[in-house]
Amino acid sequence: MLQHLYIKNFVLISELNLDFNSGFSAFIGETGAGKSILIDAISLLGSDRASAAFVAKGSTQAIVEGTFDLSKDGHALEVLKNAGMEASEEGTTFTREISATGKSTARIDHRIVTFALMKDCLKYEIDIHGQRDNQYLLNTAEHVHLLDEYLQDAPILQKVHDTYQVWHVLNEEKNQALKETYNENDLEYFKYEIEEIEQADLHIGEDEELELQEKQYKAVKNSFDRLNEIVNAYDNDLSDPLHELNKLVQSLDSDLALEEAKTSINDSFYAMGDAVDTLRKALDSMDLSEDDINEMEERLFLIQKLKRKYGNSIQAVLDQKEELEKQVAIISNRNEYLAKMDQKIAAALKSYSASAAELSAERKKGSAKLDHLVAANLKELVLPNARFHTEIKASKPSYDGSDQVEFMISMNPGEDLKPLAKTASGGELSRLMLGLKEIFTRLEGIQTVIFDEIDSGVSGPVAGAIGQKMHTLSKDCQVFSVTHLAPVAACADEIYFVSKSSDKTHTHTNVSCLNKQQSIEQLAVIASGSLTEASMNAARELYERSRH
Repeated sequence: MLQHLYIKNFVLISELNLDFNSGFSAFIGETGAGKSILIDAISLLGSDRASAAFVAKGSTQAIVEGTFDLSKDGHALEVLKNAGMEASEEGTTFTREISATGKSTARIDHRIVTFALMKDCLKYEIDIHGQRDNQYLLNTAEHVHLLDEYLQDAPILQKVHDTYQVWHVLNEEKNQALKETYNENDLEYFKYEIEEIEQADLHIGEDEELELQEKQYKAVKNSFDRLNEIVNAYDNDLSDPLHELNKLVQSLDSDLALEEAKTSINDSFYAMGDAVDTLRKALDSMDLSEDDINEMEERLFLIQKLKRKYGNSIQAVLDQKEELEKQVAIISNRNEYLAKMDQKIAAALKSYSASAAELSAERKKGSAKLDHLVAANLKELVLPNARFHTEIKASKPSYDGSDQVEFMISMNPGEDLKPLAKTASGGELSRLMLGLKEIFTRLEGIQTVIFDEIDSGVSGPVAGAIGQKMHTLSKDCQVFSVTHLAPVAACADEIYFVSKSSDKTHTHTNVSCLNKQQSIEQLAVIASGSLTEASMNAARELYERSRH
């Protein structure tokens, strides 16, 4: 959701700060005031192409900055995480800077990023809809995904994905085998490498255990050498002199009042002996076999040699052995290998076909519910003669199943169904898109939907229906609408007035959020072109009626 928008030196906007809430916001104002400039600015945050023409006359740089609440956008959070960034609880700020030369810079929370990263991050944050834009609803390739999202058939779809992947990988292996050619030298070398790995008799985790054991041996050996030195020093240099010293001290005459000193030296002598005995036992317990150490080091050397040659881990070495065995099988028994591959491919295709058929049956059964729901929405938008149909045809196997899905529409009585991407006039298409968006926006996880003058060419009950439908849509996502129609604007939770002013050298666009009285006044002007008691009463009635 877009929380805050800051614009500076952008076309006719000198500087602008706008705070937004959830719900439905309408932008009104006279023609040419610059309402669509706001949409152009927001489009830049979605990584639309920048142009030097966006920079206000006399300025060196234009800035567009949007702060978004990404807490409900799992895709955006994942993209930021993968880029080593985190979304702030206060909002994440996306910035586009355009220089007067046309050079553009993208930033996320003031850190320079690629346009691709910004675009991917805001993929589900902004959906801008004009009368003839090329959006996801008009992309036939997306229709199968939209149907699946509506049907919530994830378990079956996952089964199709998995079985297709197995079948696809087997086909790739066979095709690769058909392409590759080998000679006898290749065969002998592959066999040599397989034998080299087999003779090593590797076990997963063995290298880590040996490295730990080597470290422990080194620690033991270091302590062994020191303990041996200590015990030898005591036995050879200290034991007898200390014994003689203690005998001399104990032989001193008791009348000299030296009993405390004699006791202390005697205790120290025996304590020293006991301590050395403890060290001696520790030394005797250490089982250091040079043969064992050499064997361990040789084993480690062999493993490291194989890892350098075949992979960076024991698992990679074993995987390479399997791959080599496949190559040997292909060379030695090419026809037999291909026949076995054909059997595997046939079994995989059978499994995939069963899953795809199950998914197709669910799609055909559930698409009727979608068609009925869309038809009901279109009637609410005063398109009573519109017919919507989800066409499902058989197609070649793919990751998404064996169905070709396309949304078909007929806008007038007696008119044949035609592909959605090729149908309807601007006004009808806009209403149709609005009706579809109410269904699919929530499923797609889109956070902010922007309608740029999609109500052009309509009036009366149709305008009111469009406004009400936008208000309904705003319960699932944030909705912005640039509109010239009072019945549409009256349904908005917030109304923003876009105006322009001029001085001797520049024209400036200004935007302000209207209070209730200001909203009613502007609705009166839009509806009648003047502020009279009658127009104010009518506007007040429209304002109050549209909020129930």
